[in-house]
Amino acid sequence: MLWSALILGLLGSWHCVAMCGPIAVMVPGSKGKNKWIAMGLYHLGKITSYVLIGAFFGLFTAFITSFKIQAVITISAGILFGIIAFAPAILNYIEKKGFKFFNSVIHFKNKLANSLNKNSAEYGLYIGFFNGFIPCGMVYMAAIAAMVQPSLIESSLYMVLFGLGTVPLLTLAMYTSGFLKRKLLMRSVSIRTAALVFISIFMIWKGISHLNTQIEQPKEGENFQICAY
Repeated sequence: MLWSALILGLLGSWHCVAMCGPIAVMVPGSKGKNKWIAMGLYHLGKITSYVLIGAFFGLFTAFITSFKIQAVITISAGILFGIIAFAPAILNYIEKKGFKFFNSVIHFKNKLANSLNKNSAEYGLYIGFFNGFIPCGMVYMAAIAAMVQPSLIESSLYMVLFGLGTVPLLTLAMYTSGFLKRKLLMRSVSIRTAALVFISIFMIWKGISHLNTQIEQPKEGENFQICAY
């Protein structure tokens, strides 16, 4: 299921271009001779924040050992993805509420940006890290998908792969003309919908396939190993 994070990140990054593109373009050095270093640090900071978000959401289900409960949660998350895919107003509403919830983080990021040396190499890292917490519907969706992973490590890894999936298009948007950026944004809604529908179908199928999964009971007289040393 982890591979779906790359697809969600790649297709959902059309939305990220609209949300984070203008901020990423303002990262110092993104247009100079060290542009790849500047952009690399920006993406690294953003993915680091995604890992923290994934770990936080993963804590909610990390200690659930029942296959049936995990399957029900996965199906429910898939249904939520499907609803939001065809009701983008819900996504916009969630983002607006998120801006209020993360207002202190955004305020701190702005103060930090004003106090740091914008010509230093690590500036992009800091800005990328705090931008990762700026309310974004696609990040919320990825966090929900991370929540249904079977372990806390996989929840964090899911967000790493999601973050890597957003890198190509966001980087491309930074180095292309305004005309191409407008073309990308024109398709953002349909591509975002396709990404959510795909993940919705996949998660529902995955949940249903595991709904009746049970640990096979040992037969009478059969030797089996409880744990390995």
